[in-house]
Amino acid sequence: MAVFTHINESDLKEFLKNYNLENLNYFEGINEGIQNTNYKIGVDSKDFILTIYENINDIDDINFFLNLMMHLSKKNIMCPTPVKNIENKSLGTIKSKSSALLTFLKGKSVSLITKYHTEEIGKALAELHMSVKDFDPIKNNDLSFNGWNKMIEKNKLKLNVIEDGLYGKLKNEYTRIENLWPKDLPQGIIHADLFPDNVLFLENKVSGLIDFYFSCHDFFAYDLSICINAWCFDGDNNFSEENFKSLIKGYQGVRNLSENELNSLPILCSGSALRFLLTRVDNLNNSNDIDIVHYQDPQEFLKRLRFHEEISDIEAYGYDK
Repeated sequence: MAVFTHINESDLKEFLKNYNLENLNYFEGINEGIQNTNYKIGVDSKDFILTIYENINDIDDINFFLNLMMHLSKKNIMCPTPVKNIENKSLGTIKSKSSALLTFLKGKSVSLITKYHTEEIGKALAELHMSVKDFDPIKNNDLSFNGWNKMIEKNKLKLNVIEDGLYGKLKNEYTRIENLWPKDLPQGIIHADLFPDNVLFLENKVSGLIDFYFSCHDFFAYDLSICINAWCFDGDNNFSEENFKSLIKGYQGVRNLSENELNSLPILCSGSALRFLLTRVDNLNNSNDIDIVHYQDPQEFLKRLRFHEEISDIEAYGYDK
């Protein structure tokens, strides 16, 4: 979430006419994240999220994300639900940009992560994976391992500025990951970005999953590996075996992981760490002083990638199969 497109009260009221919503109480930009413009707005004493799509130009992709959220909401997965306008459409425009009005979910993201949070995340992720079995549309993962090598080449100079020789080291690591990448794991639609800022909690229970704009078709265990990287390291990049075990426990309580999935987690974790390292480096190329955006440090995932490089099996994470 971020603010790239700045709107005024007149812009917003014109947009809301298409929803038969008139009494605008307030609106405020949300400055977390880097993908789309988001505003929290109050209308007729109800809260909503207005999302303006900045980097998603394909209308089919936007409709995929909106239809996915609608599907998950019907399956009782707590996520934003697209609001239909007077034309029974989920997608509209504001300032000539594709936009959607979404329901607002109560709760807050957590900064001090405990095993209770990761167990809840494991459950929520598995419930999401179970809920997409009858969701037919397929969207390929635009940020899969097939594209990481191109991103390494694109950012060669920047990588070597971050650390001398990093370009060559990542080329070697990419080759290792490519050679070990699994080919036959259970798959379906995944969230692909379930970081702490995309999960809301109320009283230590998950109250909402948000920001589905990286969702795609991939291995369920790859989605789990993203959560391991996002939830099982502290602010000093120390790995928490306790959080790892509770994450797997929560997931397995809803959906059993096959032995092949468990054995693939070390290489999947290396892959997801490399993916977020590369996209963070790539995003730094686009930073400026105008947009209200918080750009993220790629060093965080460089350290996590190096941790996973030393892991040969799941037992090395402290997990006893």
